[in-house]
Amino acid sequence: MLDELKDDITRSLTGTLRPAALYRATTIDDGYGNQVPGGWGSPHACEGVRGSYDAQYAGEAGIPRTAARIELLAGTLDMAPERLDKIEIDGGAWLIVEIEVDPAGVLWVCQCSEATP
Repeated sequence: MLDELKDDITRSLTGTLRPAALYRATTIDDGYGNQVPGGWGSPHACEGVRGSYDAQYAGEAGIPRTAARIELLAGTLDMAPERLDKIEIDGGAWLIVEIEVDPAGVLWVCQCSEATP
């Protein structure tokens, strides 16, 4: 039943949300056998919305005021987001700090901090 709900919602929302891109960090060998950050991989196109947190909720939950709540439509992604992935949406860049998925698996709900593009 949830799979059908996910498909119906994805079909209804696809094309109506903001275009976004998800990037996974890449690593390179530093010449001494250590893997170190090496940039960002290819963009994975998706759709979503960016919002903010209510001031009272953010304060009680310890979420910084500059944090964004970004919801990505799961059916438009070809991979699952992970902590420290980068999302570009609405002209800004954001690093994923925490991730949740709604019970139907329709939306990835990401708490994000600002990042450099």
